[in-house]
Amino acid sequence: MNPKALPVILPERNRLTPALSPGALDVIKVTALLAMLADHINTVFLHPPVPELYMAGRMAFPLFVLVWAVNVNRTPERLQHRATRLWIWAAVTQPVFALAFRQHHPWWALNILFVFAGVTQLLALKHHAGIRGTIAGVMLLAAMVCPLRPASYGLPGILLALSLAIIFSGADRLRLPAVIIALVSLSALNGITHIAARPAETLMFATLPTVLLPFVVLRAARQLMPAGSARFMPGGFFCAAYTGHLVLLGLMMSALSTAG
Repeated sequence: MNPKALPVILPERNRLTPALSPGALDVIKVTALLAMLADHINTVFLHPPVPELYMAGRMAFPLFVLVWAVNVNRTPERLQHRATRLWIWAAVTQPVFALAFRQHHPWWALNILFVFAGVTQLLALKHHAGIRGTIAGVMLLAAMVCPLRPASYGLPGILLALSLAIIFSGADRLRLPAVIIALVSLSALNGITHIAARPAETLMFATLPTVLLPFVVLRAARQLMPAGSARFMPGGFFCAAYTGHLVLLGLMMSALSTAG
Protein backbone atom coordinates (compact mmCIF):
# COMPACT_ATOMS: atom_id res chain seq x y z
CA MET A 1 0.00 0.00 0.00
CA ASN A 2 1.31 3.43 -0.98
CA PRO A 3 1.47 5.70 2.11
CA LYS A 4 0.97 8.74 -0.14
CA ALA A 5 -2.46 7.38 -0.99
CA LEU A 6 -3.44 7.74 2.68
CA PRO A 7 -3.80 11.50 3.24
CA VAL A 8 -5.48 10.85 6.60
CA ILE A 9 -4.55 7.81 8.64
CA LEU A 10 -7.53 8.00 10.98
CA PRO A 11 -10.86 9.84 10.83
CA GLU A 12 -11.06 13.24 12.50
CA ARG A 13 -14.21 12.24 14.34
CA ASN A 14 -12.25 9.85 16.57
CA ARG A 15 -11.31 11.95 19.60
CA LEU A 16 -8.94 9.39 21.11
CA THR A 17 -6.97 8.86 17.90
CA PRO A 18 -6.69 12.19 16.05
CA ALA A 19 -5.93 12.34 12.33
CA LEU A 20 -2.28 12.10 11.35
CA SER A 21 -1.12 12.70 7.80
CA PRO A 22 1.89 10.79 6.40
CA GLY A 23 3.85 14.04 6.62
CA ALA A 24 2.93 14.46 10.29
CA LEU A 25 4.08 10.92 11.01
CA ASP A 26 7.43 11.71 9.40
CA VAL A 27 7.76 14.86 11.54
CA ILE A 28 7.14 12.72 14.62
CA LYS A 29 9.66 10.15 13.41
CA VAL A 30 12.41 12.74 12.79
CA THR A 31 11.75 14.39 16.17
CA ALA A 32 11.98 11.03 17.91
CA LEU A 33 15.23 10.21 16.11
CA LEU A 34 16.81 13.53 17.12
CA ALA A 35 15.66 13.07 20.72
CA MET A 36 17.10 9.56 20.80
CA LEU A 37 20.41 10.73 19.32
CA ALA A 38 20.67 13.54 21.88
CA ASP A 39 19.85 11.12 24.70
CA HIS A 40 22.42 8.54 23.59
CA ILE A 41 25.17 11.14 23.16
CA ASN A 42 24.28 12.46 26.60
CA THR A 43 24.47 8.97 28.11
CA VAL A 44 27.62 7.76 26.39
CA PHE A 45 29.85 10.82 26.11
CA LEU A 46 28.79 13.48 28.63
CA HIS A 47 29.85 13.13 32.26
CA PRO A 48 27.86 14.22 34.13
CA PRO A 49 24.88 13.99 31.75
CA VAL A 50 23.01 17.17 30.85
CA PRO A 51 19.53 17.12 32.48
CA GLU A 52 17.86 18.94 29.57
CA LEU A 53 19.13 16.37 27.06
CA TYR A 54 17.95 13.59 29.34
CA MET A 55 14.49 15.16 29.50
CA ALA A 56 14.34 15.50 25.71
CA GLY A 57 15.34 11.87 25.32
CA ARG A 58 12.32 10.69 27.33
CA MET A 59 9.98 11.36 24.41
CA ALA A 60 11.88 9.27 21.85
CA PHE A 61 10.49 5.82 22.62
CA PRO A 62 6.84 6.90 23.03
CA LEU A 63 6.99 8.73 19.68
CA PHE A 64 8.53 5.76 17.89
CA VAL A 65 5.85 3.51 19.37
CA LEU A 66 3.17 5.91 18.15
CA VAL A 67 4.44 5.80 14.56
CA TRP A 68 4.77 2.01 14.70
CA ALA A 69 1.23 1.61 16.10
CA VAL A 70 -0.31 3.74 13.34
CA ASN A 71 1.47 1.75 10.62
CA VAL A 72 1.29 -1.79 11.98
CA ASN A 73 -2.47 -2.19 11.54
CA ARG A 74 -2.68 -1.00 7.94
CA THR A 75 -2.16 -4.39 6.32
CA PRO A 76 -2.92 -7.27 8.72
CA GLU A 77 -2.02 -9.85 6.10
CA ARG A 78 1.56 -8.53 6.14
CA LEU A 79 2.01 -8.68 9.91
CA GLN A 80 4.25 -11.75 9.79
CA HIS A 81 6.39 -10.14 7.11
CA ARG A 82 6.72 -7.05 9.31
CA ALA A 83 7.58 -9.17 12.35
CA THR A 84 10.22 -11.17 10.46
CA ARG A 85 11.82 -8.00 9.15
CA LEU A 86 11.93 -6.50 12.66
CA TRP A 87 13.43 -9.68 14.15
CA ILE A 88 16.21 -9.53 11.56
CA TRP A 89 16.93 -5.86 12.23
CA ALA A 90 16.86 -6.43 15.99
CA ALA A 91 19.31 -9.34 15.75
CA VAL A 92 21.65 -7.42 13.43
CA THR A 93 21.55 -4.38 15.71
CA GLN A 94 22.17 -6.24 18.97
CA PRO A 95 25.99 -6.57 18.68
CA VAL A 96 26.49 -2.87 17.93
CA PHE A 97 23.99 -1.95 20.65
CA ALA A 98 25.96 -4.02 23.17
CA LEU A 99 29.20 -2.41 21.97
CA ALA A 100 27.87 1.16 22.23
CA PHE A 101 26.39 0.67 25.71
CA ARG A 102 28.80 -1.87 27.16
CA GLN A 103 29.61 0.46 30.06
CA HIS A 104 25.96 1.15 30.87
CA HIS A 105 23.95 -2.06 30.39
CA PRO A 106 24.62 -5.79 30.90
CA TRP A 107 25.60 -7.75 27.80
CA TRP A 108 22.25 -9.54 27.69
CA ALA A 109 20.14 -6.34 27.60
CA LEU A 110 18.08 -6.16 24.39
CA ASN A 111 17.66 -3.13 22.14
CA ILE A 112 14.25 -1.53 21.52
CA LEU A 113 13.78 -3.15 18.12
CA PHE A 114 13.02 -6.35 20.04
CA VAL A 115 10.01 -4.58 21.59
CA PHE A 116 8.58 -3.83 18.15
CA ALA A 117 9.48 -7.29 16.84
CA GLY A 118 7.90 -9.09 19.80
CA VAL A 119 4.65 -7.11 19.82
CA THR A 120 4.32 -7.32 16.03
CA GLN A 121 4.84 -11.08 16.32
CA LEU A 122 2.01 -11.28 18.85
CA LEU A 123 -0.28 -9.37 16.48
CA ALA A 124 0.73 -11.66 13.61
CA LEU A 125 0.09 -14.80 15.66
CA LYS A 126 -3.30 -13.47 16.75
CA HIS A 127 -4.23 -12.65 13.16
CA HIS A 128 -3.23 -16.07 11.78
CA ALA A 129 -4.02 -18.40 14.70
CA GLY A 130 -6.64 -16.68 16.85
CA ILE A 131 -6.65 -17.44 20.55
CA ARG A 132 -3.89 -20.03 20.30
CA GLY A 133 -1.69 -17.53 18.53
CA THR A 134 -2.50 -14.90 21.14
CA ILE A 135 -1.46 -17.23 23.96
CA ALA A 136 1.79 -18.09 22.17
CA GLY A 137 2.50 -14.40 21.57
CA VAL A 138 1.86 -13.49 25.21
CA MET A 139 4.22 -16.25 26.35
CA LEU A 140 6.87 -14.93 23.97
CA LEU A 141 6.54 -11.41 25.35
CA ALA A 142 6.60 -12.69 28.93
CA ALA A 143 9.95 -14.34 28.21
CA MET A 144 11.26 -11.05 26.80
CA VAL A 145 10.34 -8.83 29.76
CA CYS A 146 13.52 -9.46 31.75
CA PRO A 147 16.10 -8.94 28.94
CA LEU A 148 14.19 -5.84 27.80
CA ARG A 149 14.11 -4.26 31.24
CA PRO A 150 17.66 -2.79 31.57
CA ALA A 151 17.69 -0.81 28.33
CA SER A 152 14.32 -1.08 26.58
CA TYR A 153 11.66 -0.38 29.22
CA GLY A 154 10.62 -3.98 29.96
CA LEU A 155 6.93 -4.55 30.74
CA PRO A 156 5.87 -0.86 30.53
CA GLY A 157 7.36 -0.62 27.04
CA ILE A 158 5.59 -3.77 25.89
CA LEU A 159 2.26 -2.62 27.36
CA LEU A 160 2.60 0.80 25.76
CA ALA A 161 3.16 -0.77 22.35
CA LEU A 162 0.27 -3.22 22.76
CA SER A 163 -2.16 -0.58 24.00
CA LEU A 164 -1.34 1.88 21.22
CA ALA A 165 -1.70 -0.89 18.64
CA ILE A 166 -5.20 -1.54 20.00
CA ILE A 167 -6.05 2.18 20.05
CA PHE A 168 -5.12 2.56 16.38
CA SER A 169 -6.65 -0.74 15.27
CA GLY A 170 -10.23 0.48 15.17
CA ALA A 171 -11.37 -1.89 17.94
CA ASP A 172 -13.85 0.50 19.58
CA ARG A 173 -14.80 -1.93 22.34
CA LEU A 174 -11.22 -2.09 23.64
CA ARG A 175 -10.13 1.47 22.96
CA LEU A 176 -10.94 3.07 26.31
CA PRO A 177 -9.20 0.34 28.41
CA ALA A 178 -6.27 0.57 26.01
CA VAL A 179 -6.05 4.33 26.53
CA ILE A 180 -5.94 3.83 30.29
CA ILE A 181 -3.22 1.17 29.98
CA ALA A 182 -1.27 3.41 27.61
CA LEU A 183 -1.32 6.33 30.06
CA VAL A 184 -0.31 4.13 32.99
CA SER A 185 2.51 2.46 31.08
CA LEU A 186 3.65 5.82 29.70
CA SER A 187 3.87 7.15 33.25
CA ALA A 188 5.84 4.08 34.34
CA LEU A 189 8.39 4.09 31.49
CA ASN A 190 11.02 6.23 33.20
CA GLY A 191 12.01 6.63 36.81
CA ILE A 192 9.26 4.56 38.40
CA THR A 193 11.78 2.74 40.60
CA HIS A 194 13.20 6.04 41.89
CA ILE A 195 10.02 7.98 42.55
CA ALA A 196 9.76 6.93 46.21
CA ALA A 197 13.36 7.91 46.99
CA ARG A 198 13.55 11.07 44.83
CA PRO A 199 10.01 12.11 43.93
CA ALA A 200 10.69 15.71 42.87
CA GLU A 201 13.64 14.90 40.59
CA THR A 202 11.90 11.87 39.11
CA LEU A 203 8.74 13.80 38.28
CA MET A 204 10.62 16.78 36.86
CA PHE A 205 13.24 15.03 34.74
CA ALA A 206 11.65 11.66 33.92
CA THR A 207 7.90 11.19 34.40
CA LEU A 208 6.54 14.56 33.24
CA PRO A 209 8.75 14.78 30.11
CA THR A 210 7.80 11.22 29.20
CA VAL A 211 4.08 11.97 29.48
CA LEU A 212 3.87 15.56 28.23
CA LEU A 213 6.49 15.98 25.50
CA PRO A 214 4.99 13.35 23.12
CA PHE A 215 1.65 15.20 23.21
CA VAL A 216 3.40 18.50 22.44
CA VAL A 217 5.17 16.93 19.45
CA LEU A 218 1.94 15.27 18.28
CA ARG A 219 0.09 18.58 18.32
CA ALA A 220 2.93 20.42 16.56
CA ALA A 221 3.20 17.72 13.88
CA ARG A 222 -0.52 17.95 13.11
CA GLN A 223 -0.26 21.72 12.73
CA LEU A 224 2.89 21.61 10.59
CA MET A 225 1.63 18.78 8.37
CA PRO A 226 -2.17 18.90 8.17
CA ALA A 227 -4.36 16.38 6.36
CA GLY A 228 -3.12 15.76 2.85
CA SER A 229 0.57 16.33 3.62
CA ALA A 230 2.73 13.71 1.90
CA ARG A 231 5.55 11.85 3.57
CA PHE A 232 9.10 13.07 3.03
CA MET A 233 11.14 10.28 4.65
CA PRO A 234 11.99 6.98 2.93
CA GLY A 235 10.26 3.82 4.07
CA GLY A 236 12.16 1.71 6.58
CA PHE A 237 14.24 4.69 7.63
CA PHE A 238 13.91 4.12 11.37
CA CYS A 239 15.57 0.69 11.52
CA ALA A 240 18.47 1.77 9.33
CA ALA A 241 18.96 5.02 11.25
CA TYR A 242 18.72 3.27 14.62
CA THR A 243 21.33 0.68 13.69
CA GLY A 244 23.53 3.20 11.89
CA HIS A 245 23.75 5.64 14.77
CA LEU A 246 24.65 2.79 17.14
CA VAL A 247 27.46 1.75 14.81
CA LEU A 248 28.82 5.30 14.93
CA LEU A 249 28.50 5.46 18.71
CA GLY A 250 30.28 2.13 19.09
CA LEU A 251 33.13 3.15 16.78
CA MET A 252 33.54 6.46 18.58
CA MET A 253 33.58 4.71 21.96
CA SER A 254 36.23 2.28 20.72
CA ALA A 255 38.32 5.12 19.29
CA LEU A 256 38.16 7.07 22.54
CA SER A 257 39.08 3.97 24.55
CA THR A 258 42.09 3.30 22.31
CA ALA A 259 43.21 6.95 22.45
CA GLY A 260 42.86 6.99 26.22
